[in-house]
Amino acid sequence: MKKLITFLMFLLAIGQVATAQEVSGLQMPLPKEELHQLAPNVELRPITPTYSDILMMKALSSSELLATPNLPIVPMPFAIAQSLVYGYDVSRSETASMEVSKNLRLTATGAYRSYIGLMDVWSVSGGVQYSLGAMTVQGALAANRYLYYGRVFTQYGVSGQLSYCFNPNLALTVFGTYYNTNPFFSMAAFPFVPTTSYGGYMTVGSRSFYVNLGVERRFNAFEHKMETVPIITPAFKISNKVTIELPLGDLVRHIVEEILIKSGPHRR
Repeated sequence: MKKLITFLMFLLAIGQVATAQEVSGLQMPLPKEELHQLAPNVELRPITPTYSDILMMKALSSSELLATPNLPIVPMPFAIAQSLVYGYDVSRSETASMEVSKNLRLTATGAYRSYIGLMDVWSVSGGVQYSLGAMTVQGALAANRYLYYGRVFTQYGVSGQLSYCFNPNLALTVFGTYYNTNPFFSMAAFPFVPTTSYGGYMTVGSRSFYVNLGVERRFNAFEHKMETVPIITPAFKISNKVTIELPLGDLVRHIVEEILIKSGPHRR
């Protein structure tokens, strides 16, 4: 019995060492120069995710899955910001807001985000918000600059949103965003590049739990066409600073498409 226990403990230790080596090997991607030295004739390309991965990443990019508490804002000089592709500090932002009057507020935001091993994104935007009773109107101008494998792309956009609160448990929101260009870099970068879109949704529920239900039309840069996606987003308010949102629209659409394809006349 002691020999059996000793043998099992030995196997467990080997498994833990192997797992640690496998994980540590994925922590940091090698710089391009080292990769070319290892494989000089191999062209470097981003890893292409599956269609399910794309749906999940698109949902995560449109709304934070796990919201984090508001942290103190650290100013960053964007003009001299260094690339953080091979570092761990991959996101920085700063926001300035000014209340012109009781109903009018101006906001300016700058952000930098590095998708490790893929691309760097700089974003600046300026917005205005006006409230009149139960109605709130918002407008914004934005500019996004992408550094993708040594190439630089710039995208300009204008957006607007109108919200009306019928009562504490029911509200309506319509929105729209237009970009002068909708670039397609690769399937790996596809979920993180915003595109032209418009739509609307109803918010039903209470302050602690609510659901956004509606529809959105957005431009698919890979297929070069507009597509319709349902908006189904349940949200749980944990505290005044933390809210968990689960955007399920893309997942529901994918499931419906799979059902229709399997039940269609062309099924085998």
